[in-house]
Amino acid sequence: MNTESNSSPLEFSSPFPSAFWGRVLYGLFVTAMPIFSFSMIHVLKPDWQSGRVADYAILFLFPEASLFIIPLLAYSIICYLLLLIDVTRFASKFSVRFGVYSGVLLALHFSIAILPALEPSPWHFLLILAWISPLLFSRFYPWVAAKWNLRLTGMILAGLVAILALISMITSRNVFSPFFTALILLVFVAPFWSFLLSLRAAVWLIKNHESKITLLRGLSIGVWLAAYVGALRFNILKMYELYSALPPQPPDCYIATAAAKGHPSFVGSRTVHLSNGKEMRVNSQLQRLKSVELALQVISPLAHKLIRKIYNVIGKKLAIYIQNPLLADVAFFFLLPVELISFAVLKLILPEIKFISRKMYLS
Repeated sequence: MNTESNSSPLEFSSPFPSAFWGRVLYGLFVTAMPIFSFSMIHVLKPDWQSGRVADYAILFLFPEASLFIIPLLAYSIICYLLLLIDVTRFASKFSVRFGVYSGVLLALHFSIAILPALEPSPWHFLLILAWISPLLFSRFYPWVAAKWNLRLTGMILAGLVAILALISMITSRNVFSPFFTALILLVFVAPFWSFLLSLRAAVWLIKNHESKITLLRGLSIGVWLAAYVGALRFNILKMYELYSALPPQPPDCYIATAAAKGHPSFVGSRTVHLSNGKEMRVNSQLQRLKSVELALQVISPLAHKLIRKIYNVIGKKLAIYIQNPLLADVAFFFLLPVELISFAVLKLILPEIKFISRKMYLS
């Protein structure tokens, strides 16, 4: 094997960085990003059985559904790390090389599964641009290194990112919206970036180390494929199980709805007839809190989803205990500060919200 091409730090075709910190960054990416992605995907969990393909795709990516995919993924990550530690020593072992080859398939598996999770929107263009950014950078970086001052270039790029983040914060009116957007975007691009890393390494390994497929190697590949098919079957079945466990209807304002069932003279509630023919007790507090929730959903969908998930767990359990008018009166009283503060803040942004809230649950 010719290793001279790997000894130069300026050889960009090498699949593994020659610099120590480069190998550390590669190692951190391939180990931390799967953990981060599996953790963050819970933020996107659907609230109810809406029937959208995107909801199925998100549940397909859940760690609970990928339970038997994860060991296969861990095997490929370990093999890639071994090559980062000592490529000369471990590249000669087929078990390590095969781990990288299987990593290509797994990274492609998650990259394809990500696509349905995004409904048709401008997100797709942003995602594709983020996907190919490493390819563009690999072409652009050598030219910048030869022509420009790298420190100045880095400062300019950092300044542009800061300006874009500031514009995003101003337009969204929520300081956390750009941050959450960047985190979610990272979840969606991480599989494809991992695919590019593993594919580049796999091509290099095949070119420099593979000569023939022996019977033992063929059996190893067959066993892995059988394990992958079995894991994929479990993944799909678990996806449907997770979906069937979701509420069939959109979640309601549990505590506020229960609080509206207090003594009408105290909570100011009245019975209204909904469009589905059912009756519901509604007061101004319930209407205002619902309008605040809808406004937050528009201003910062990701922050709303995170808060909604927490509330779905806590609020639903608390609402179970509010079964008589007296407890409903107490719940109404404790919700007053939340109602007044949140509605006052929303009124600063949208003065018309006072009239809009009066139509909640009535039309």
